[in-house]
Amino acid sequence: MKKNTPLNWSPGIVIRKRTMNETRDLALRILGRNFKALLPYYLTLALPVYAFNLLLWGVLFFVVGPLTTGASYDPVAREIEILAIIYATILYESSFVGSLTTAYLGVWLFAPDERAIKYRSVVRTWRSSWFQLVYYLILTRIIRTRVFYPETILLEKTPFRSRPDRISTKERVRNINLSFQGVFSTGFFSMESYMFAGVLSGGLLFSGLVKGLFPDSVVYLFIINAAIVPALVFGSRLYVAVYRFFSYINYRIESEGWDLDLAFRTELSKCSRVDEEDQTIPARFRRSKTLAPIHLDADAFESEEARR
Repeated sequence: MKKNTPLNWSPGIVIRKRTMNETRDLALRILGRNFKALLPYYLTLALPVYAFNLLLWGVLFFVVGPLTTGASYDPVAREIEILAIIYATILYESSFVGSLTTAYLGVWLFAPDERAIKYRSVVRTWRSSWFQLVYYLILTRIIRTRVFYPETILLEKTPFRSRPDRISTKERVRNINLSFQGVFSTGFFSMESYMFAGVLSGGLLFSGLVKGLFPDSVVYLFIINAAIVPALVFGSRLYVAVYRFFSYINYRIESEGWDLDLAFRTELSKCSRVDEEDQTIPARFRRSKTLAPIHLDADAFESEEARR
């Protein structure tokens, strides 16, 4: 490998340090180019969560009634309240909903051929960590504001409790956030603010148009609040999942020199290879005692013979 030559795996992603704007642009390009491949993994969790949300929103909006507007009914304030509840609900669930997409991206980044990635194997990898994902991303999400839980659990395979040779998921995420949260949290907060403002303004605009064109129609407003707005929010959270994944990769490069470690292991594997087929999966490297590697399920790749 030539000096200062960045790593470039099969999907065409250069493993190098990036600025926040470059990471956002990369996430947008990856989402646009691989949208059809990402969508099944995202919908696998998004659809059942959306079905649960419909029941929850039905109870909140029709049974409980207004939460903040009090006895005096204000249509605009009520609509803002509904949109805020919808956004807050999906925001709370978004890390869990995007976790299967994160598992796919961890395999896809090193795949010799992205068409060879098997859906069942990615799901099996996700299921092997289901307890931690549910515990950290759903059950205790309200008291945990740190990011990179899905990436740490799925890609580093950190244990729930510390072991002599591995720190726990909680400690690992805390260490990541202590060294990276300043820059990332500022940019992430600004992006979240823009998204919420976009959803709020878009929802109010749609509601105003519907009320102006169909003043006596409740069905159209129900479709907007129960289908269109949630679809927009869920779609934006898919982008956030991709962006957070590459932000995690960027953290590993910036703070731990992961690109250099990966380059060294790749060159070492080339020098010590026995079978030519070993060249097709550069991510099969030995475990590091200083850097937590990205773990990949070797069964996640379908062989050429099986695809034929």
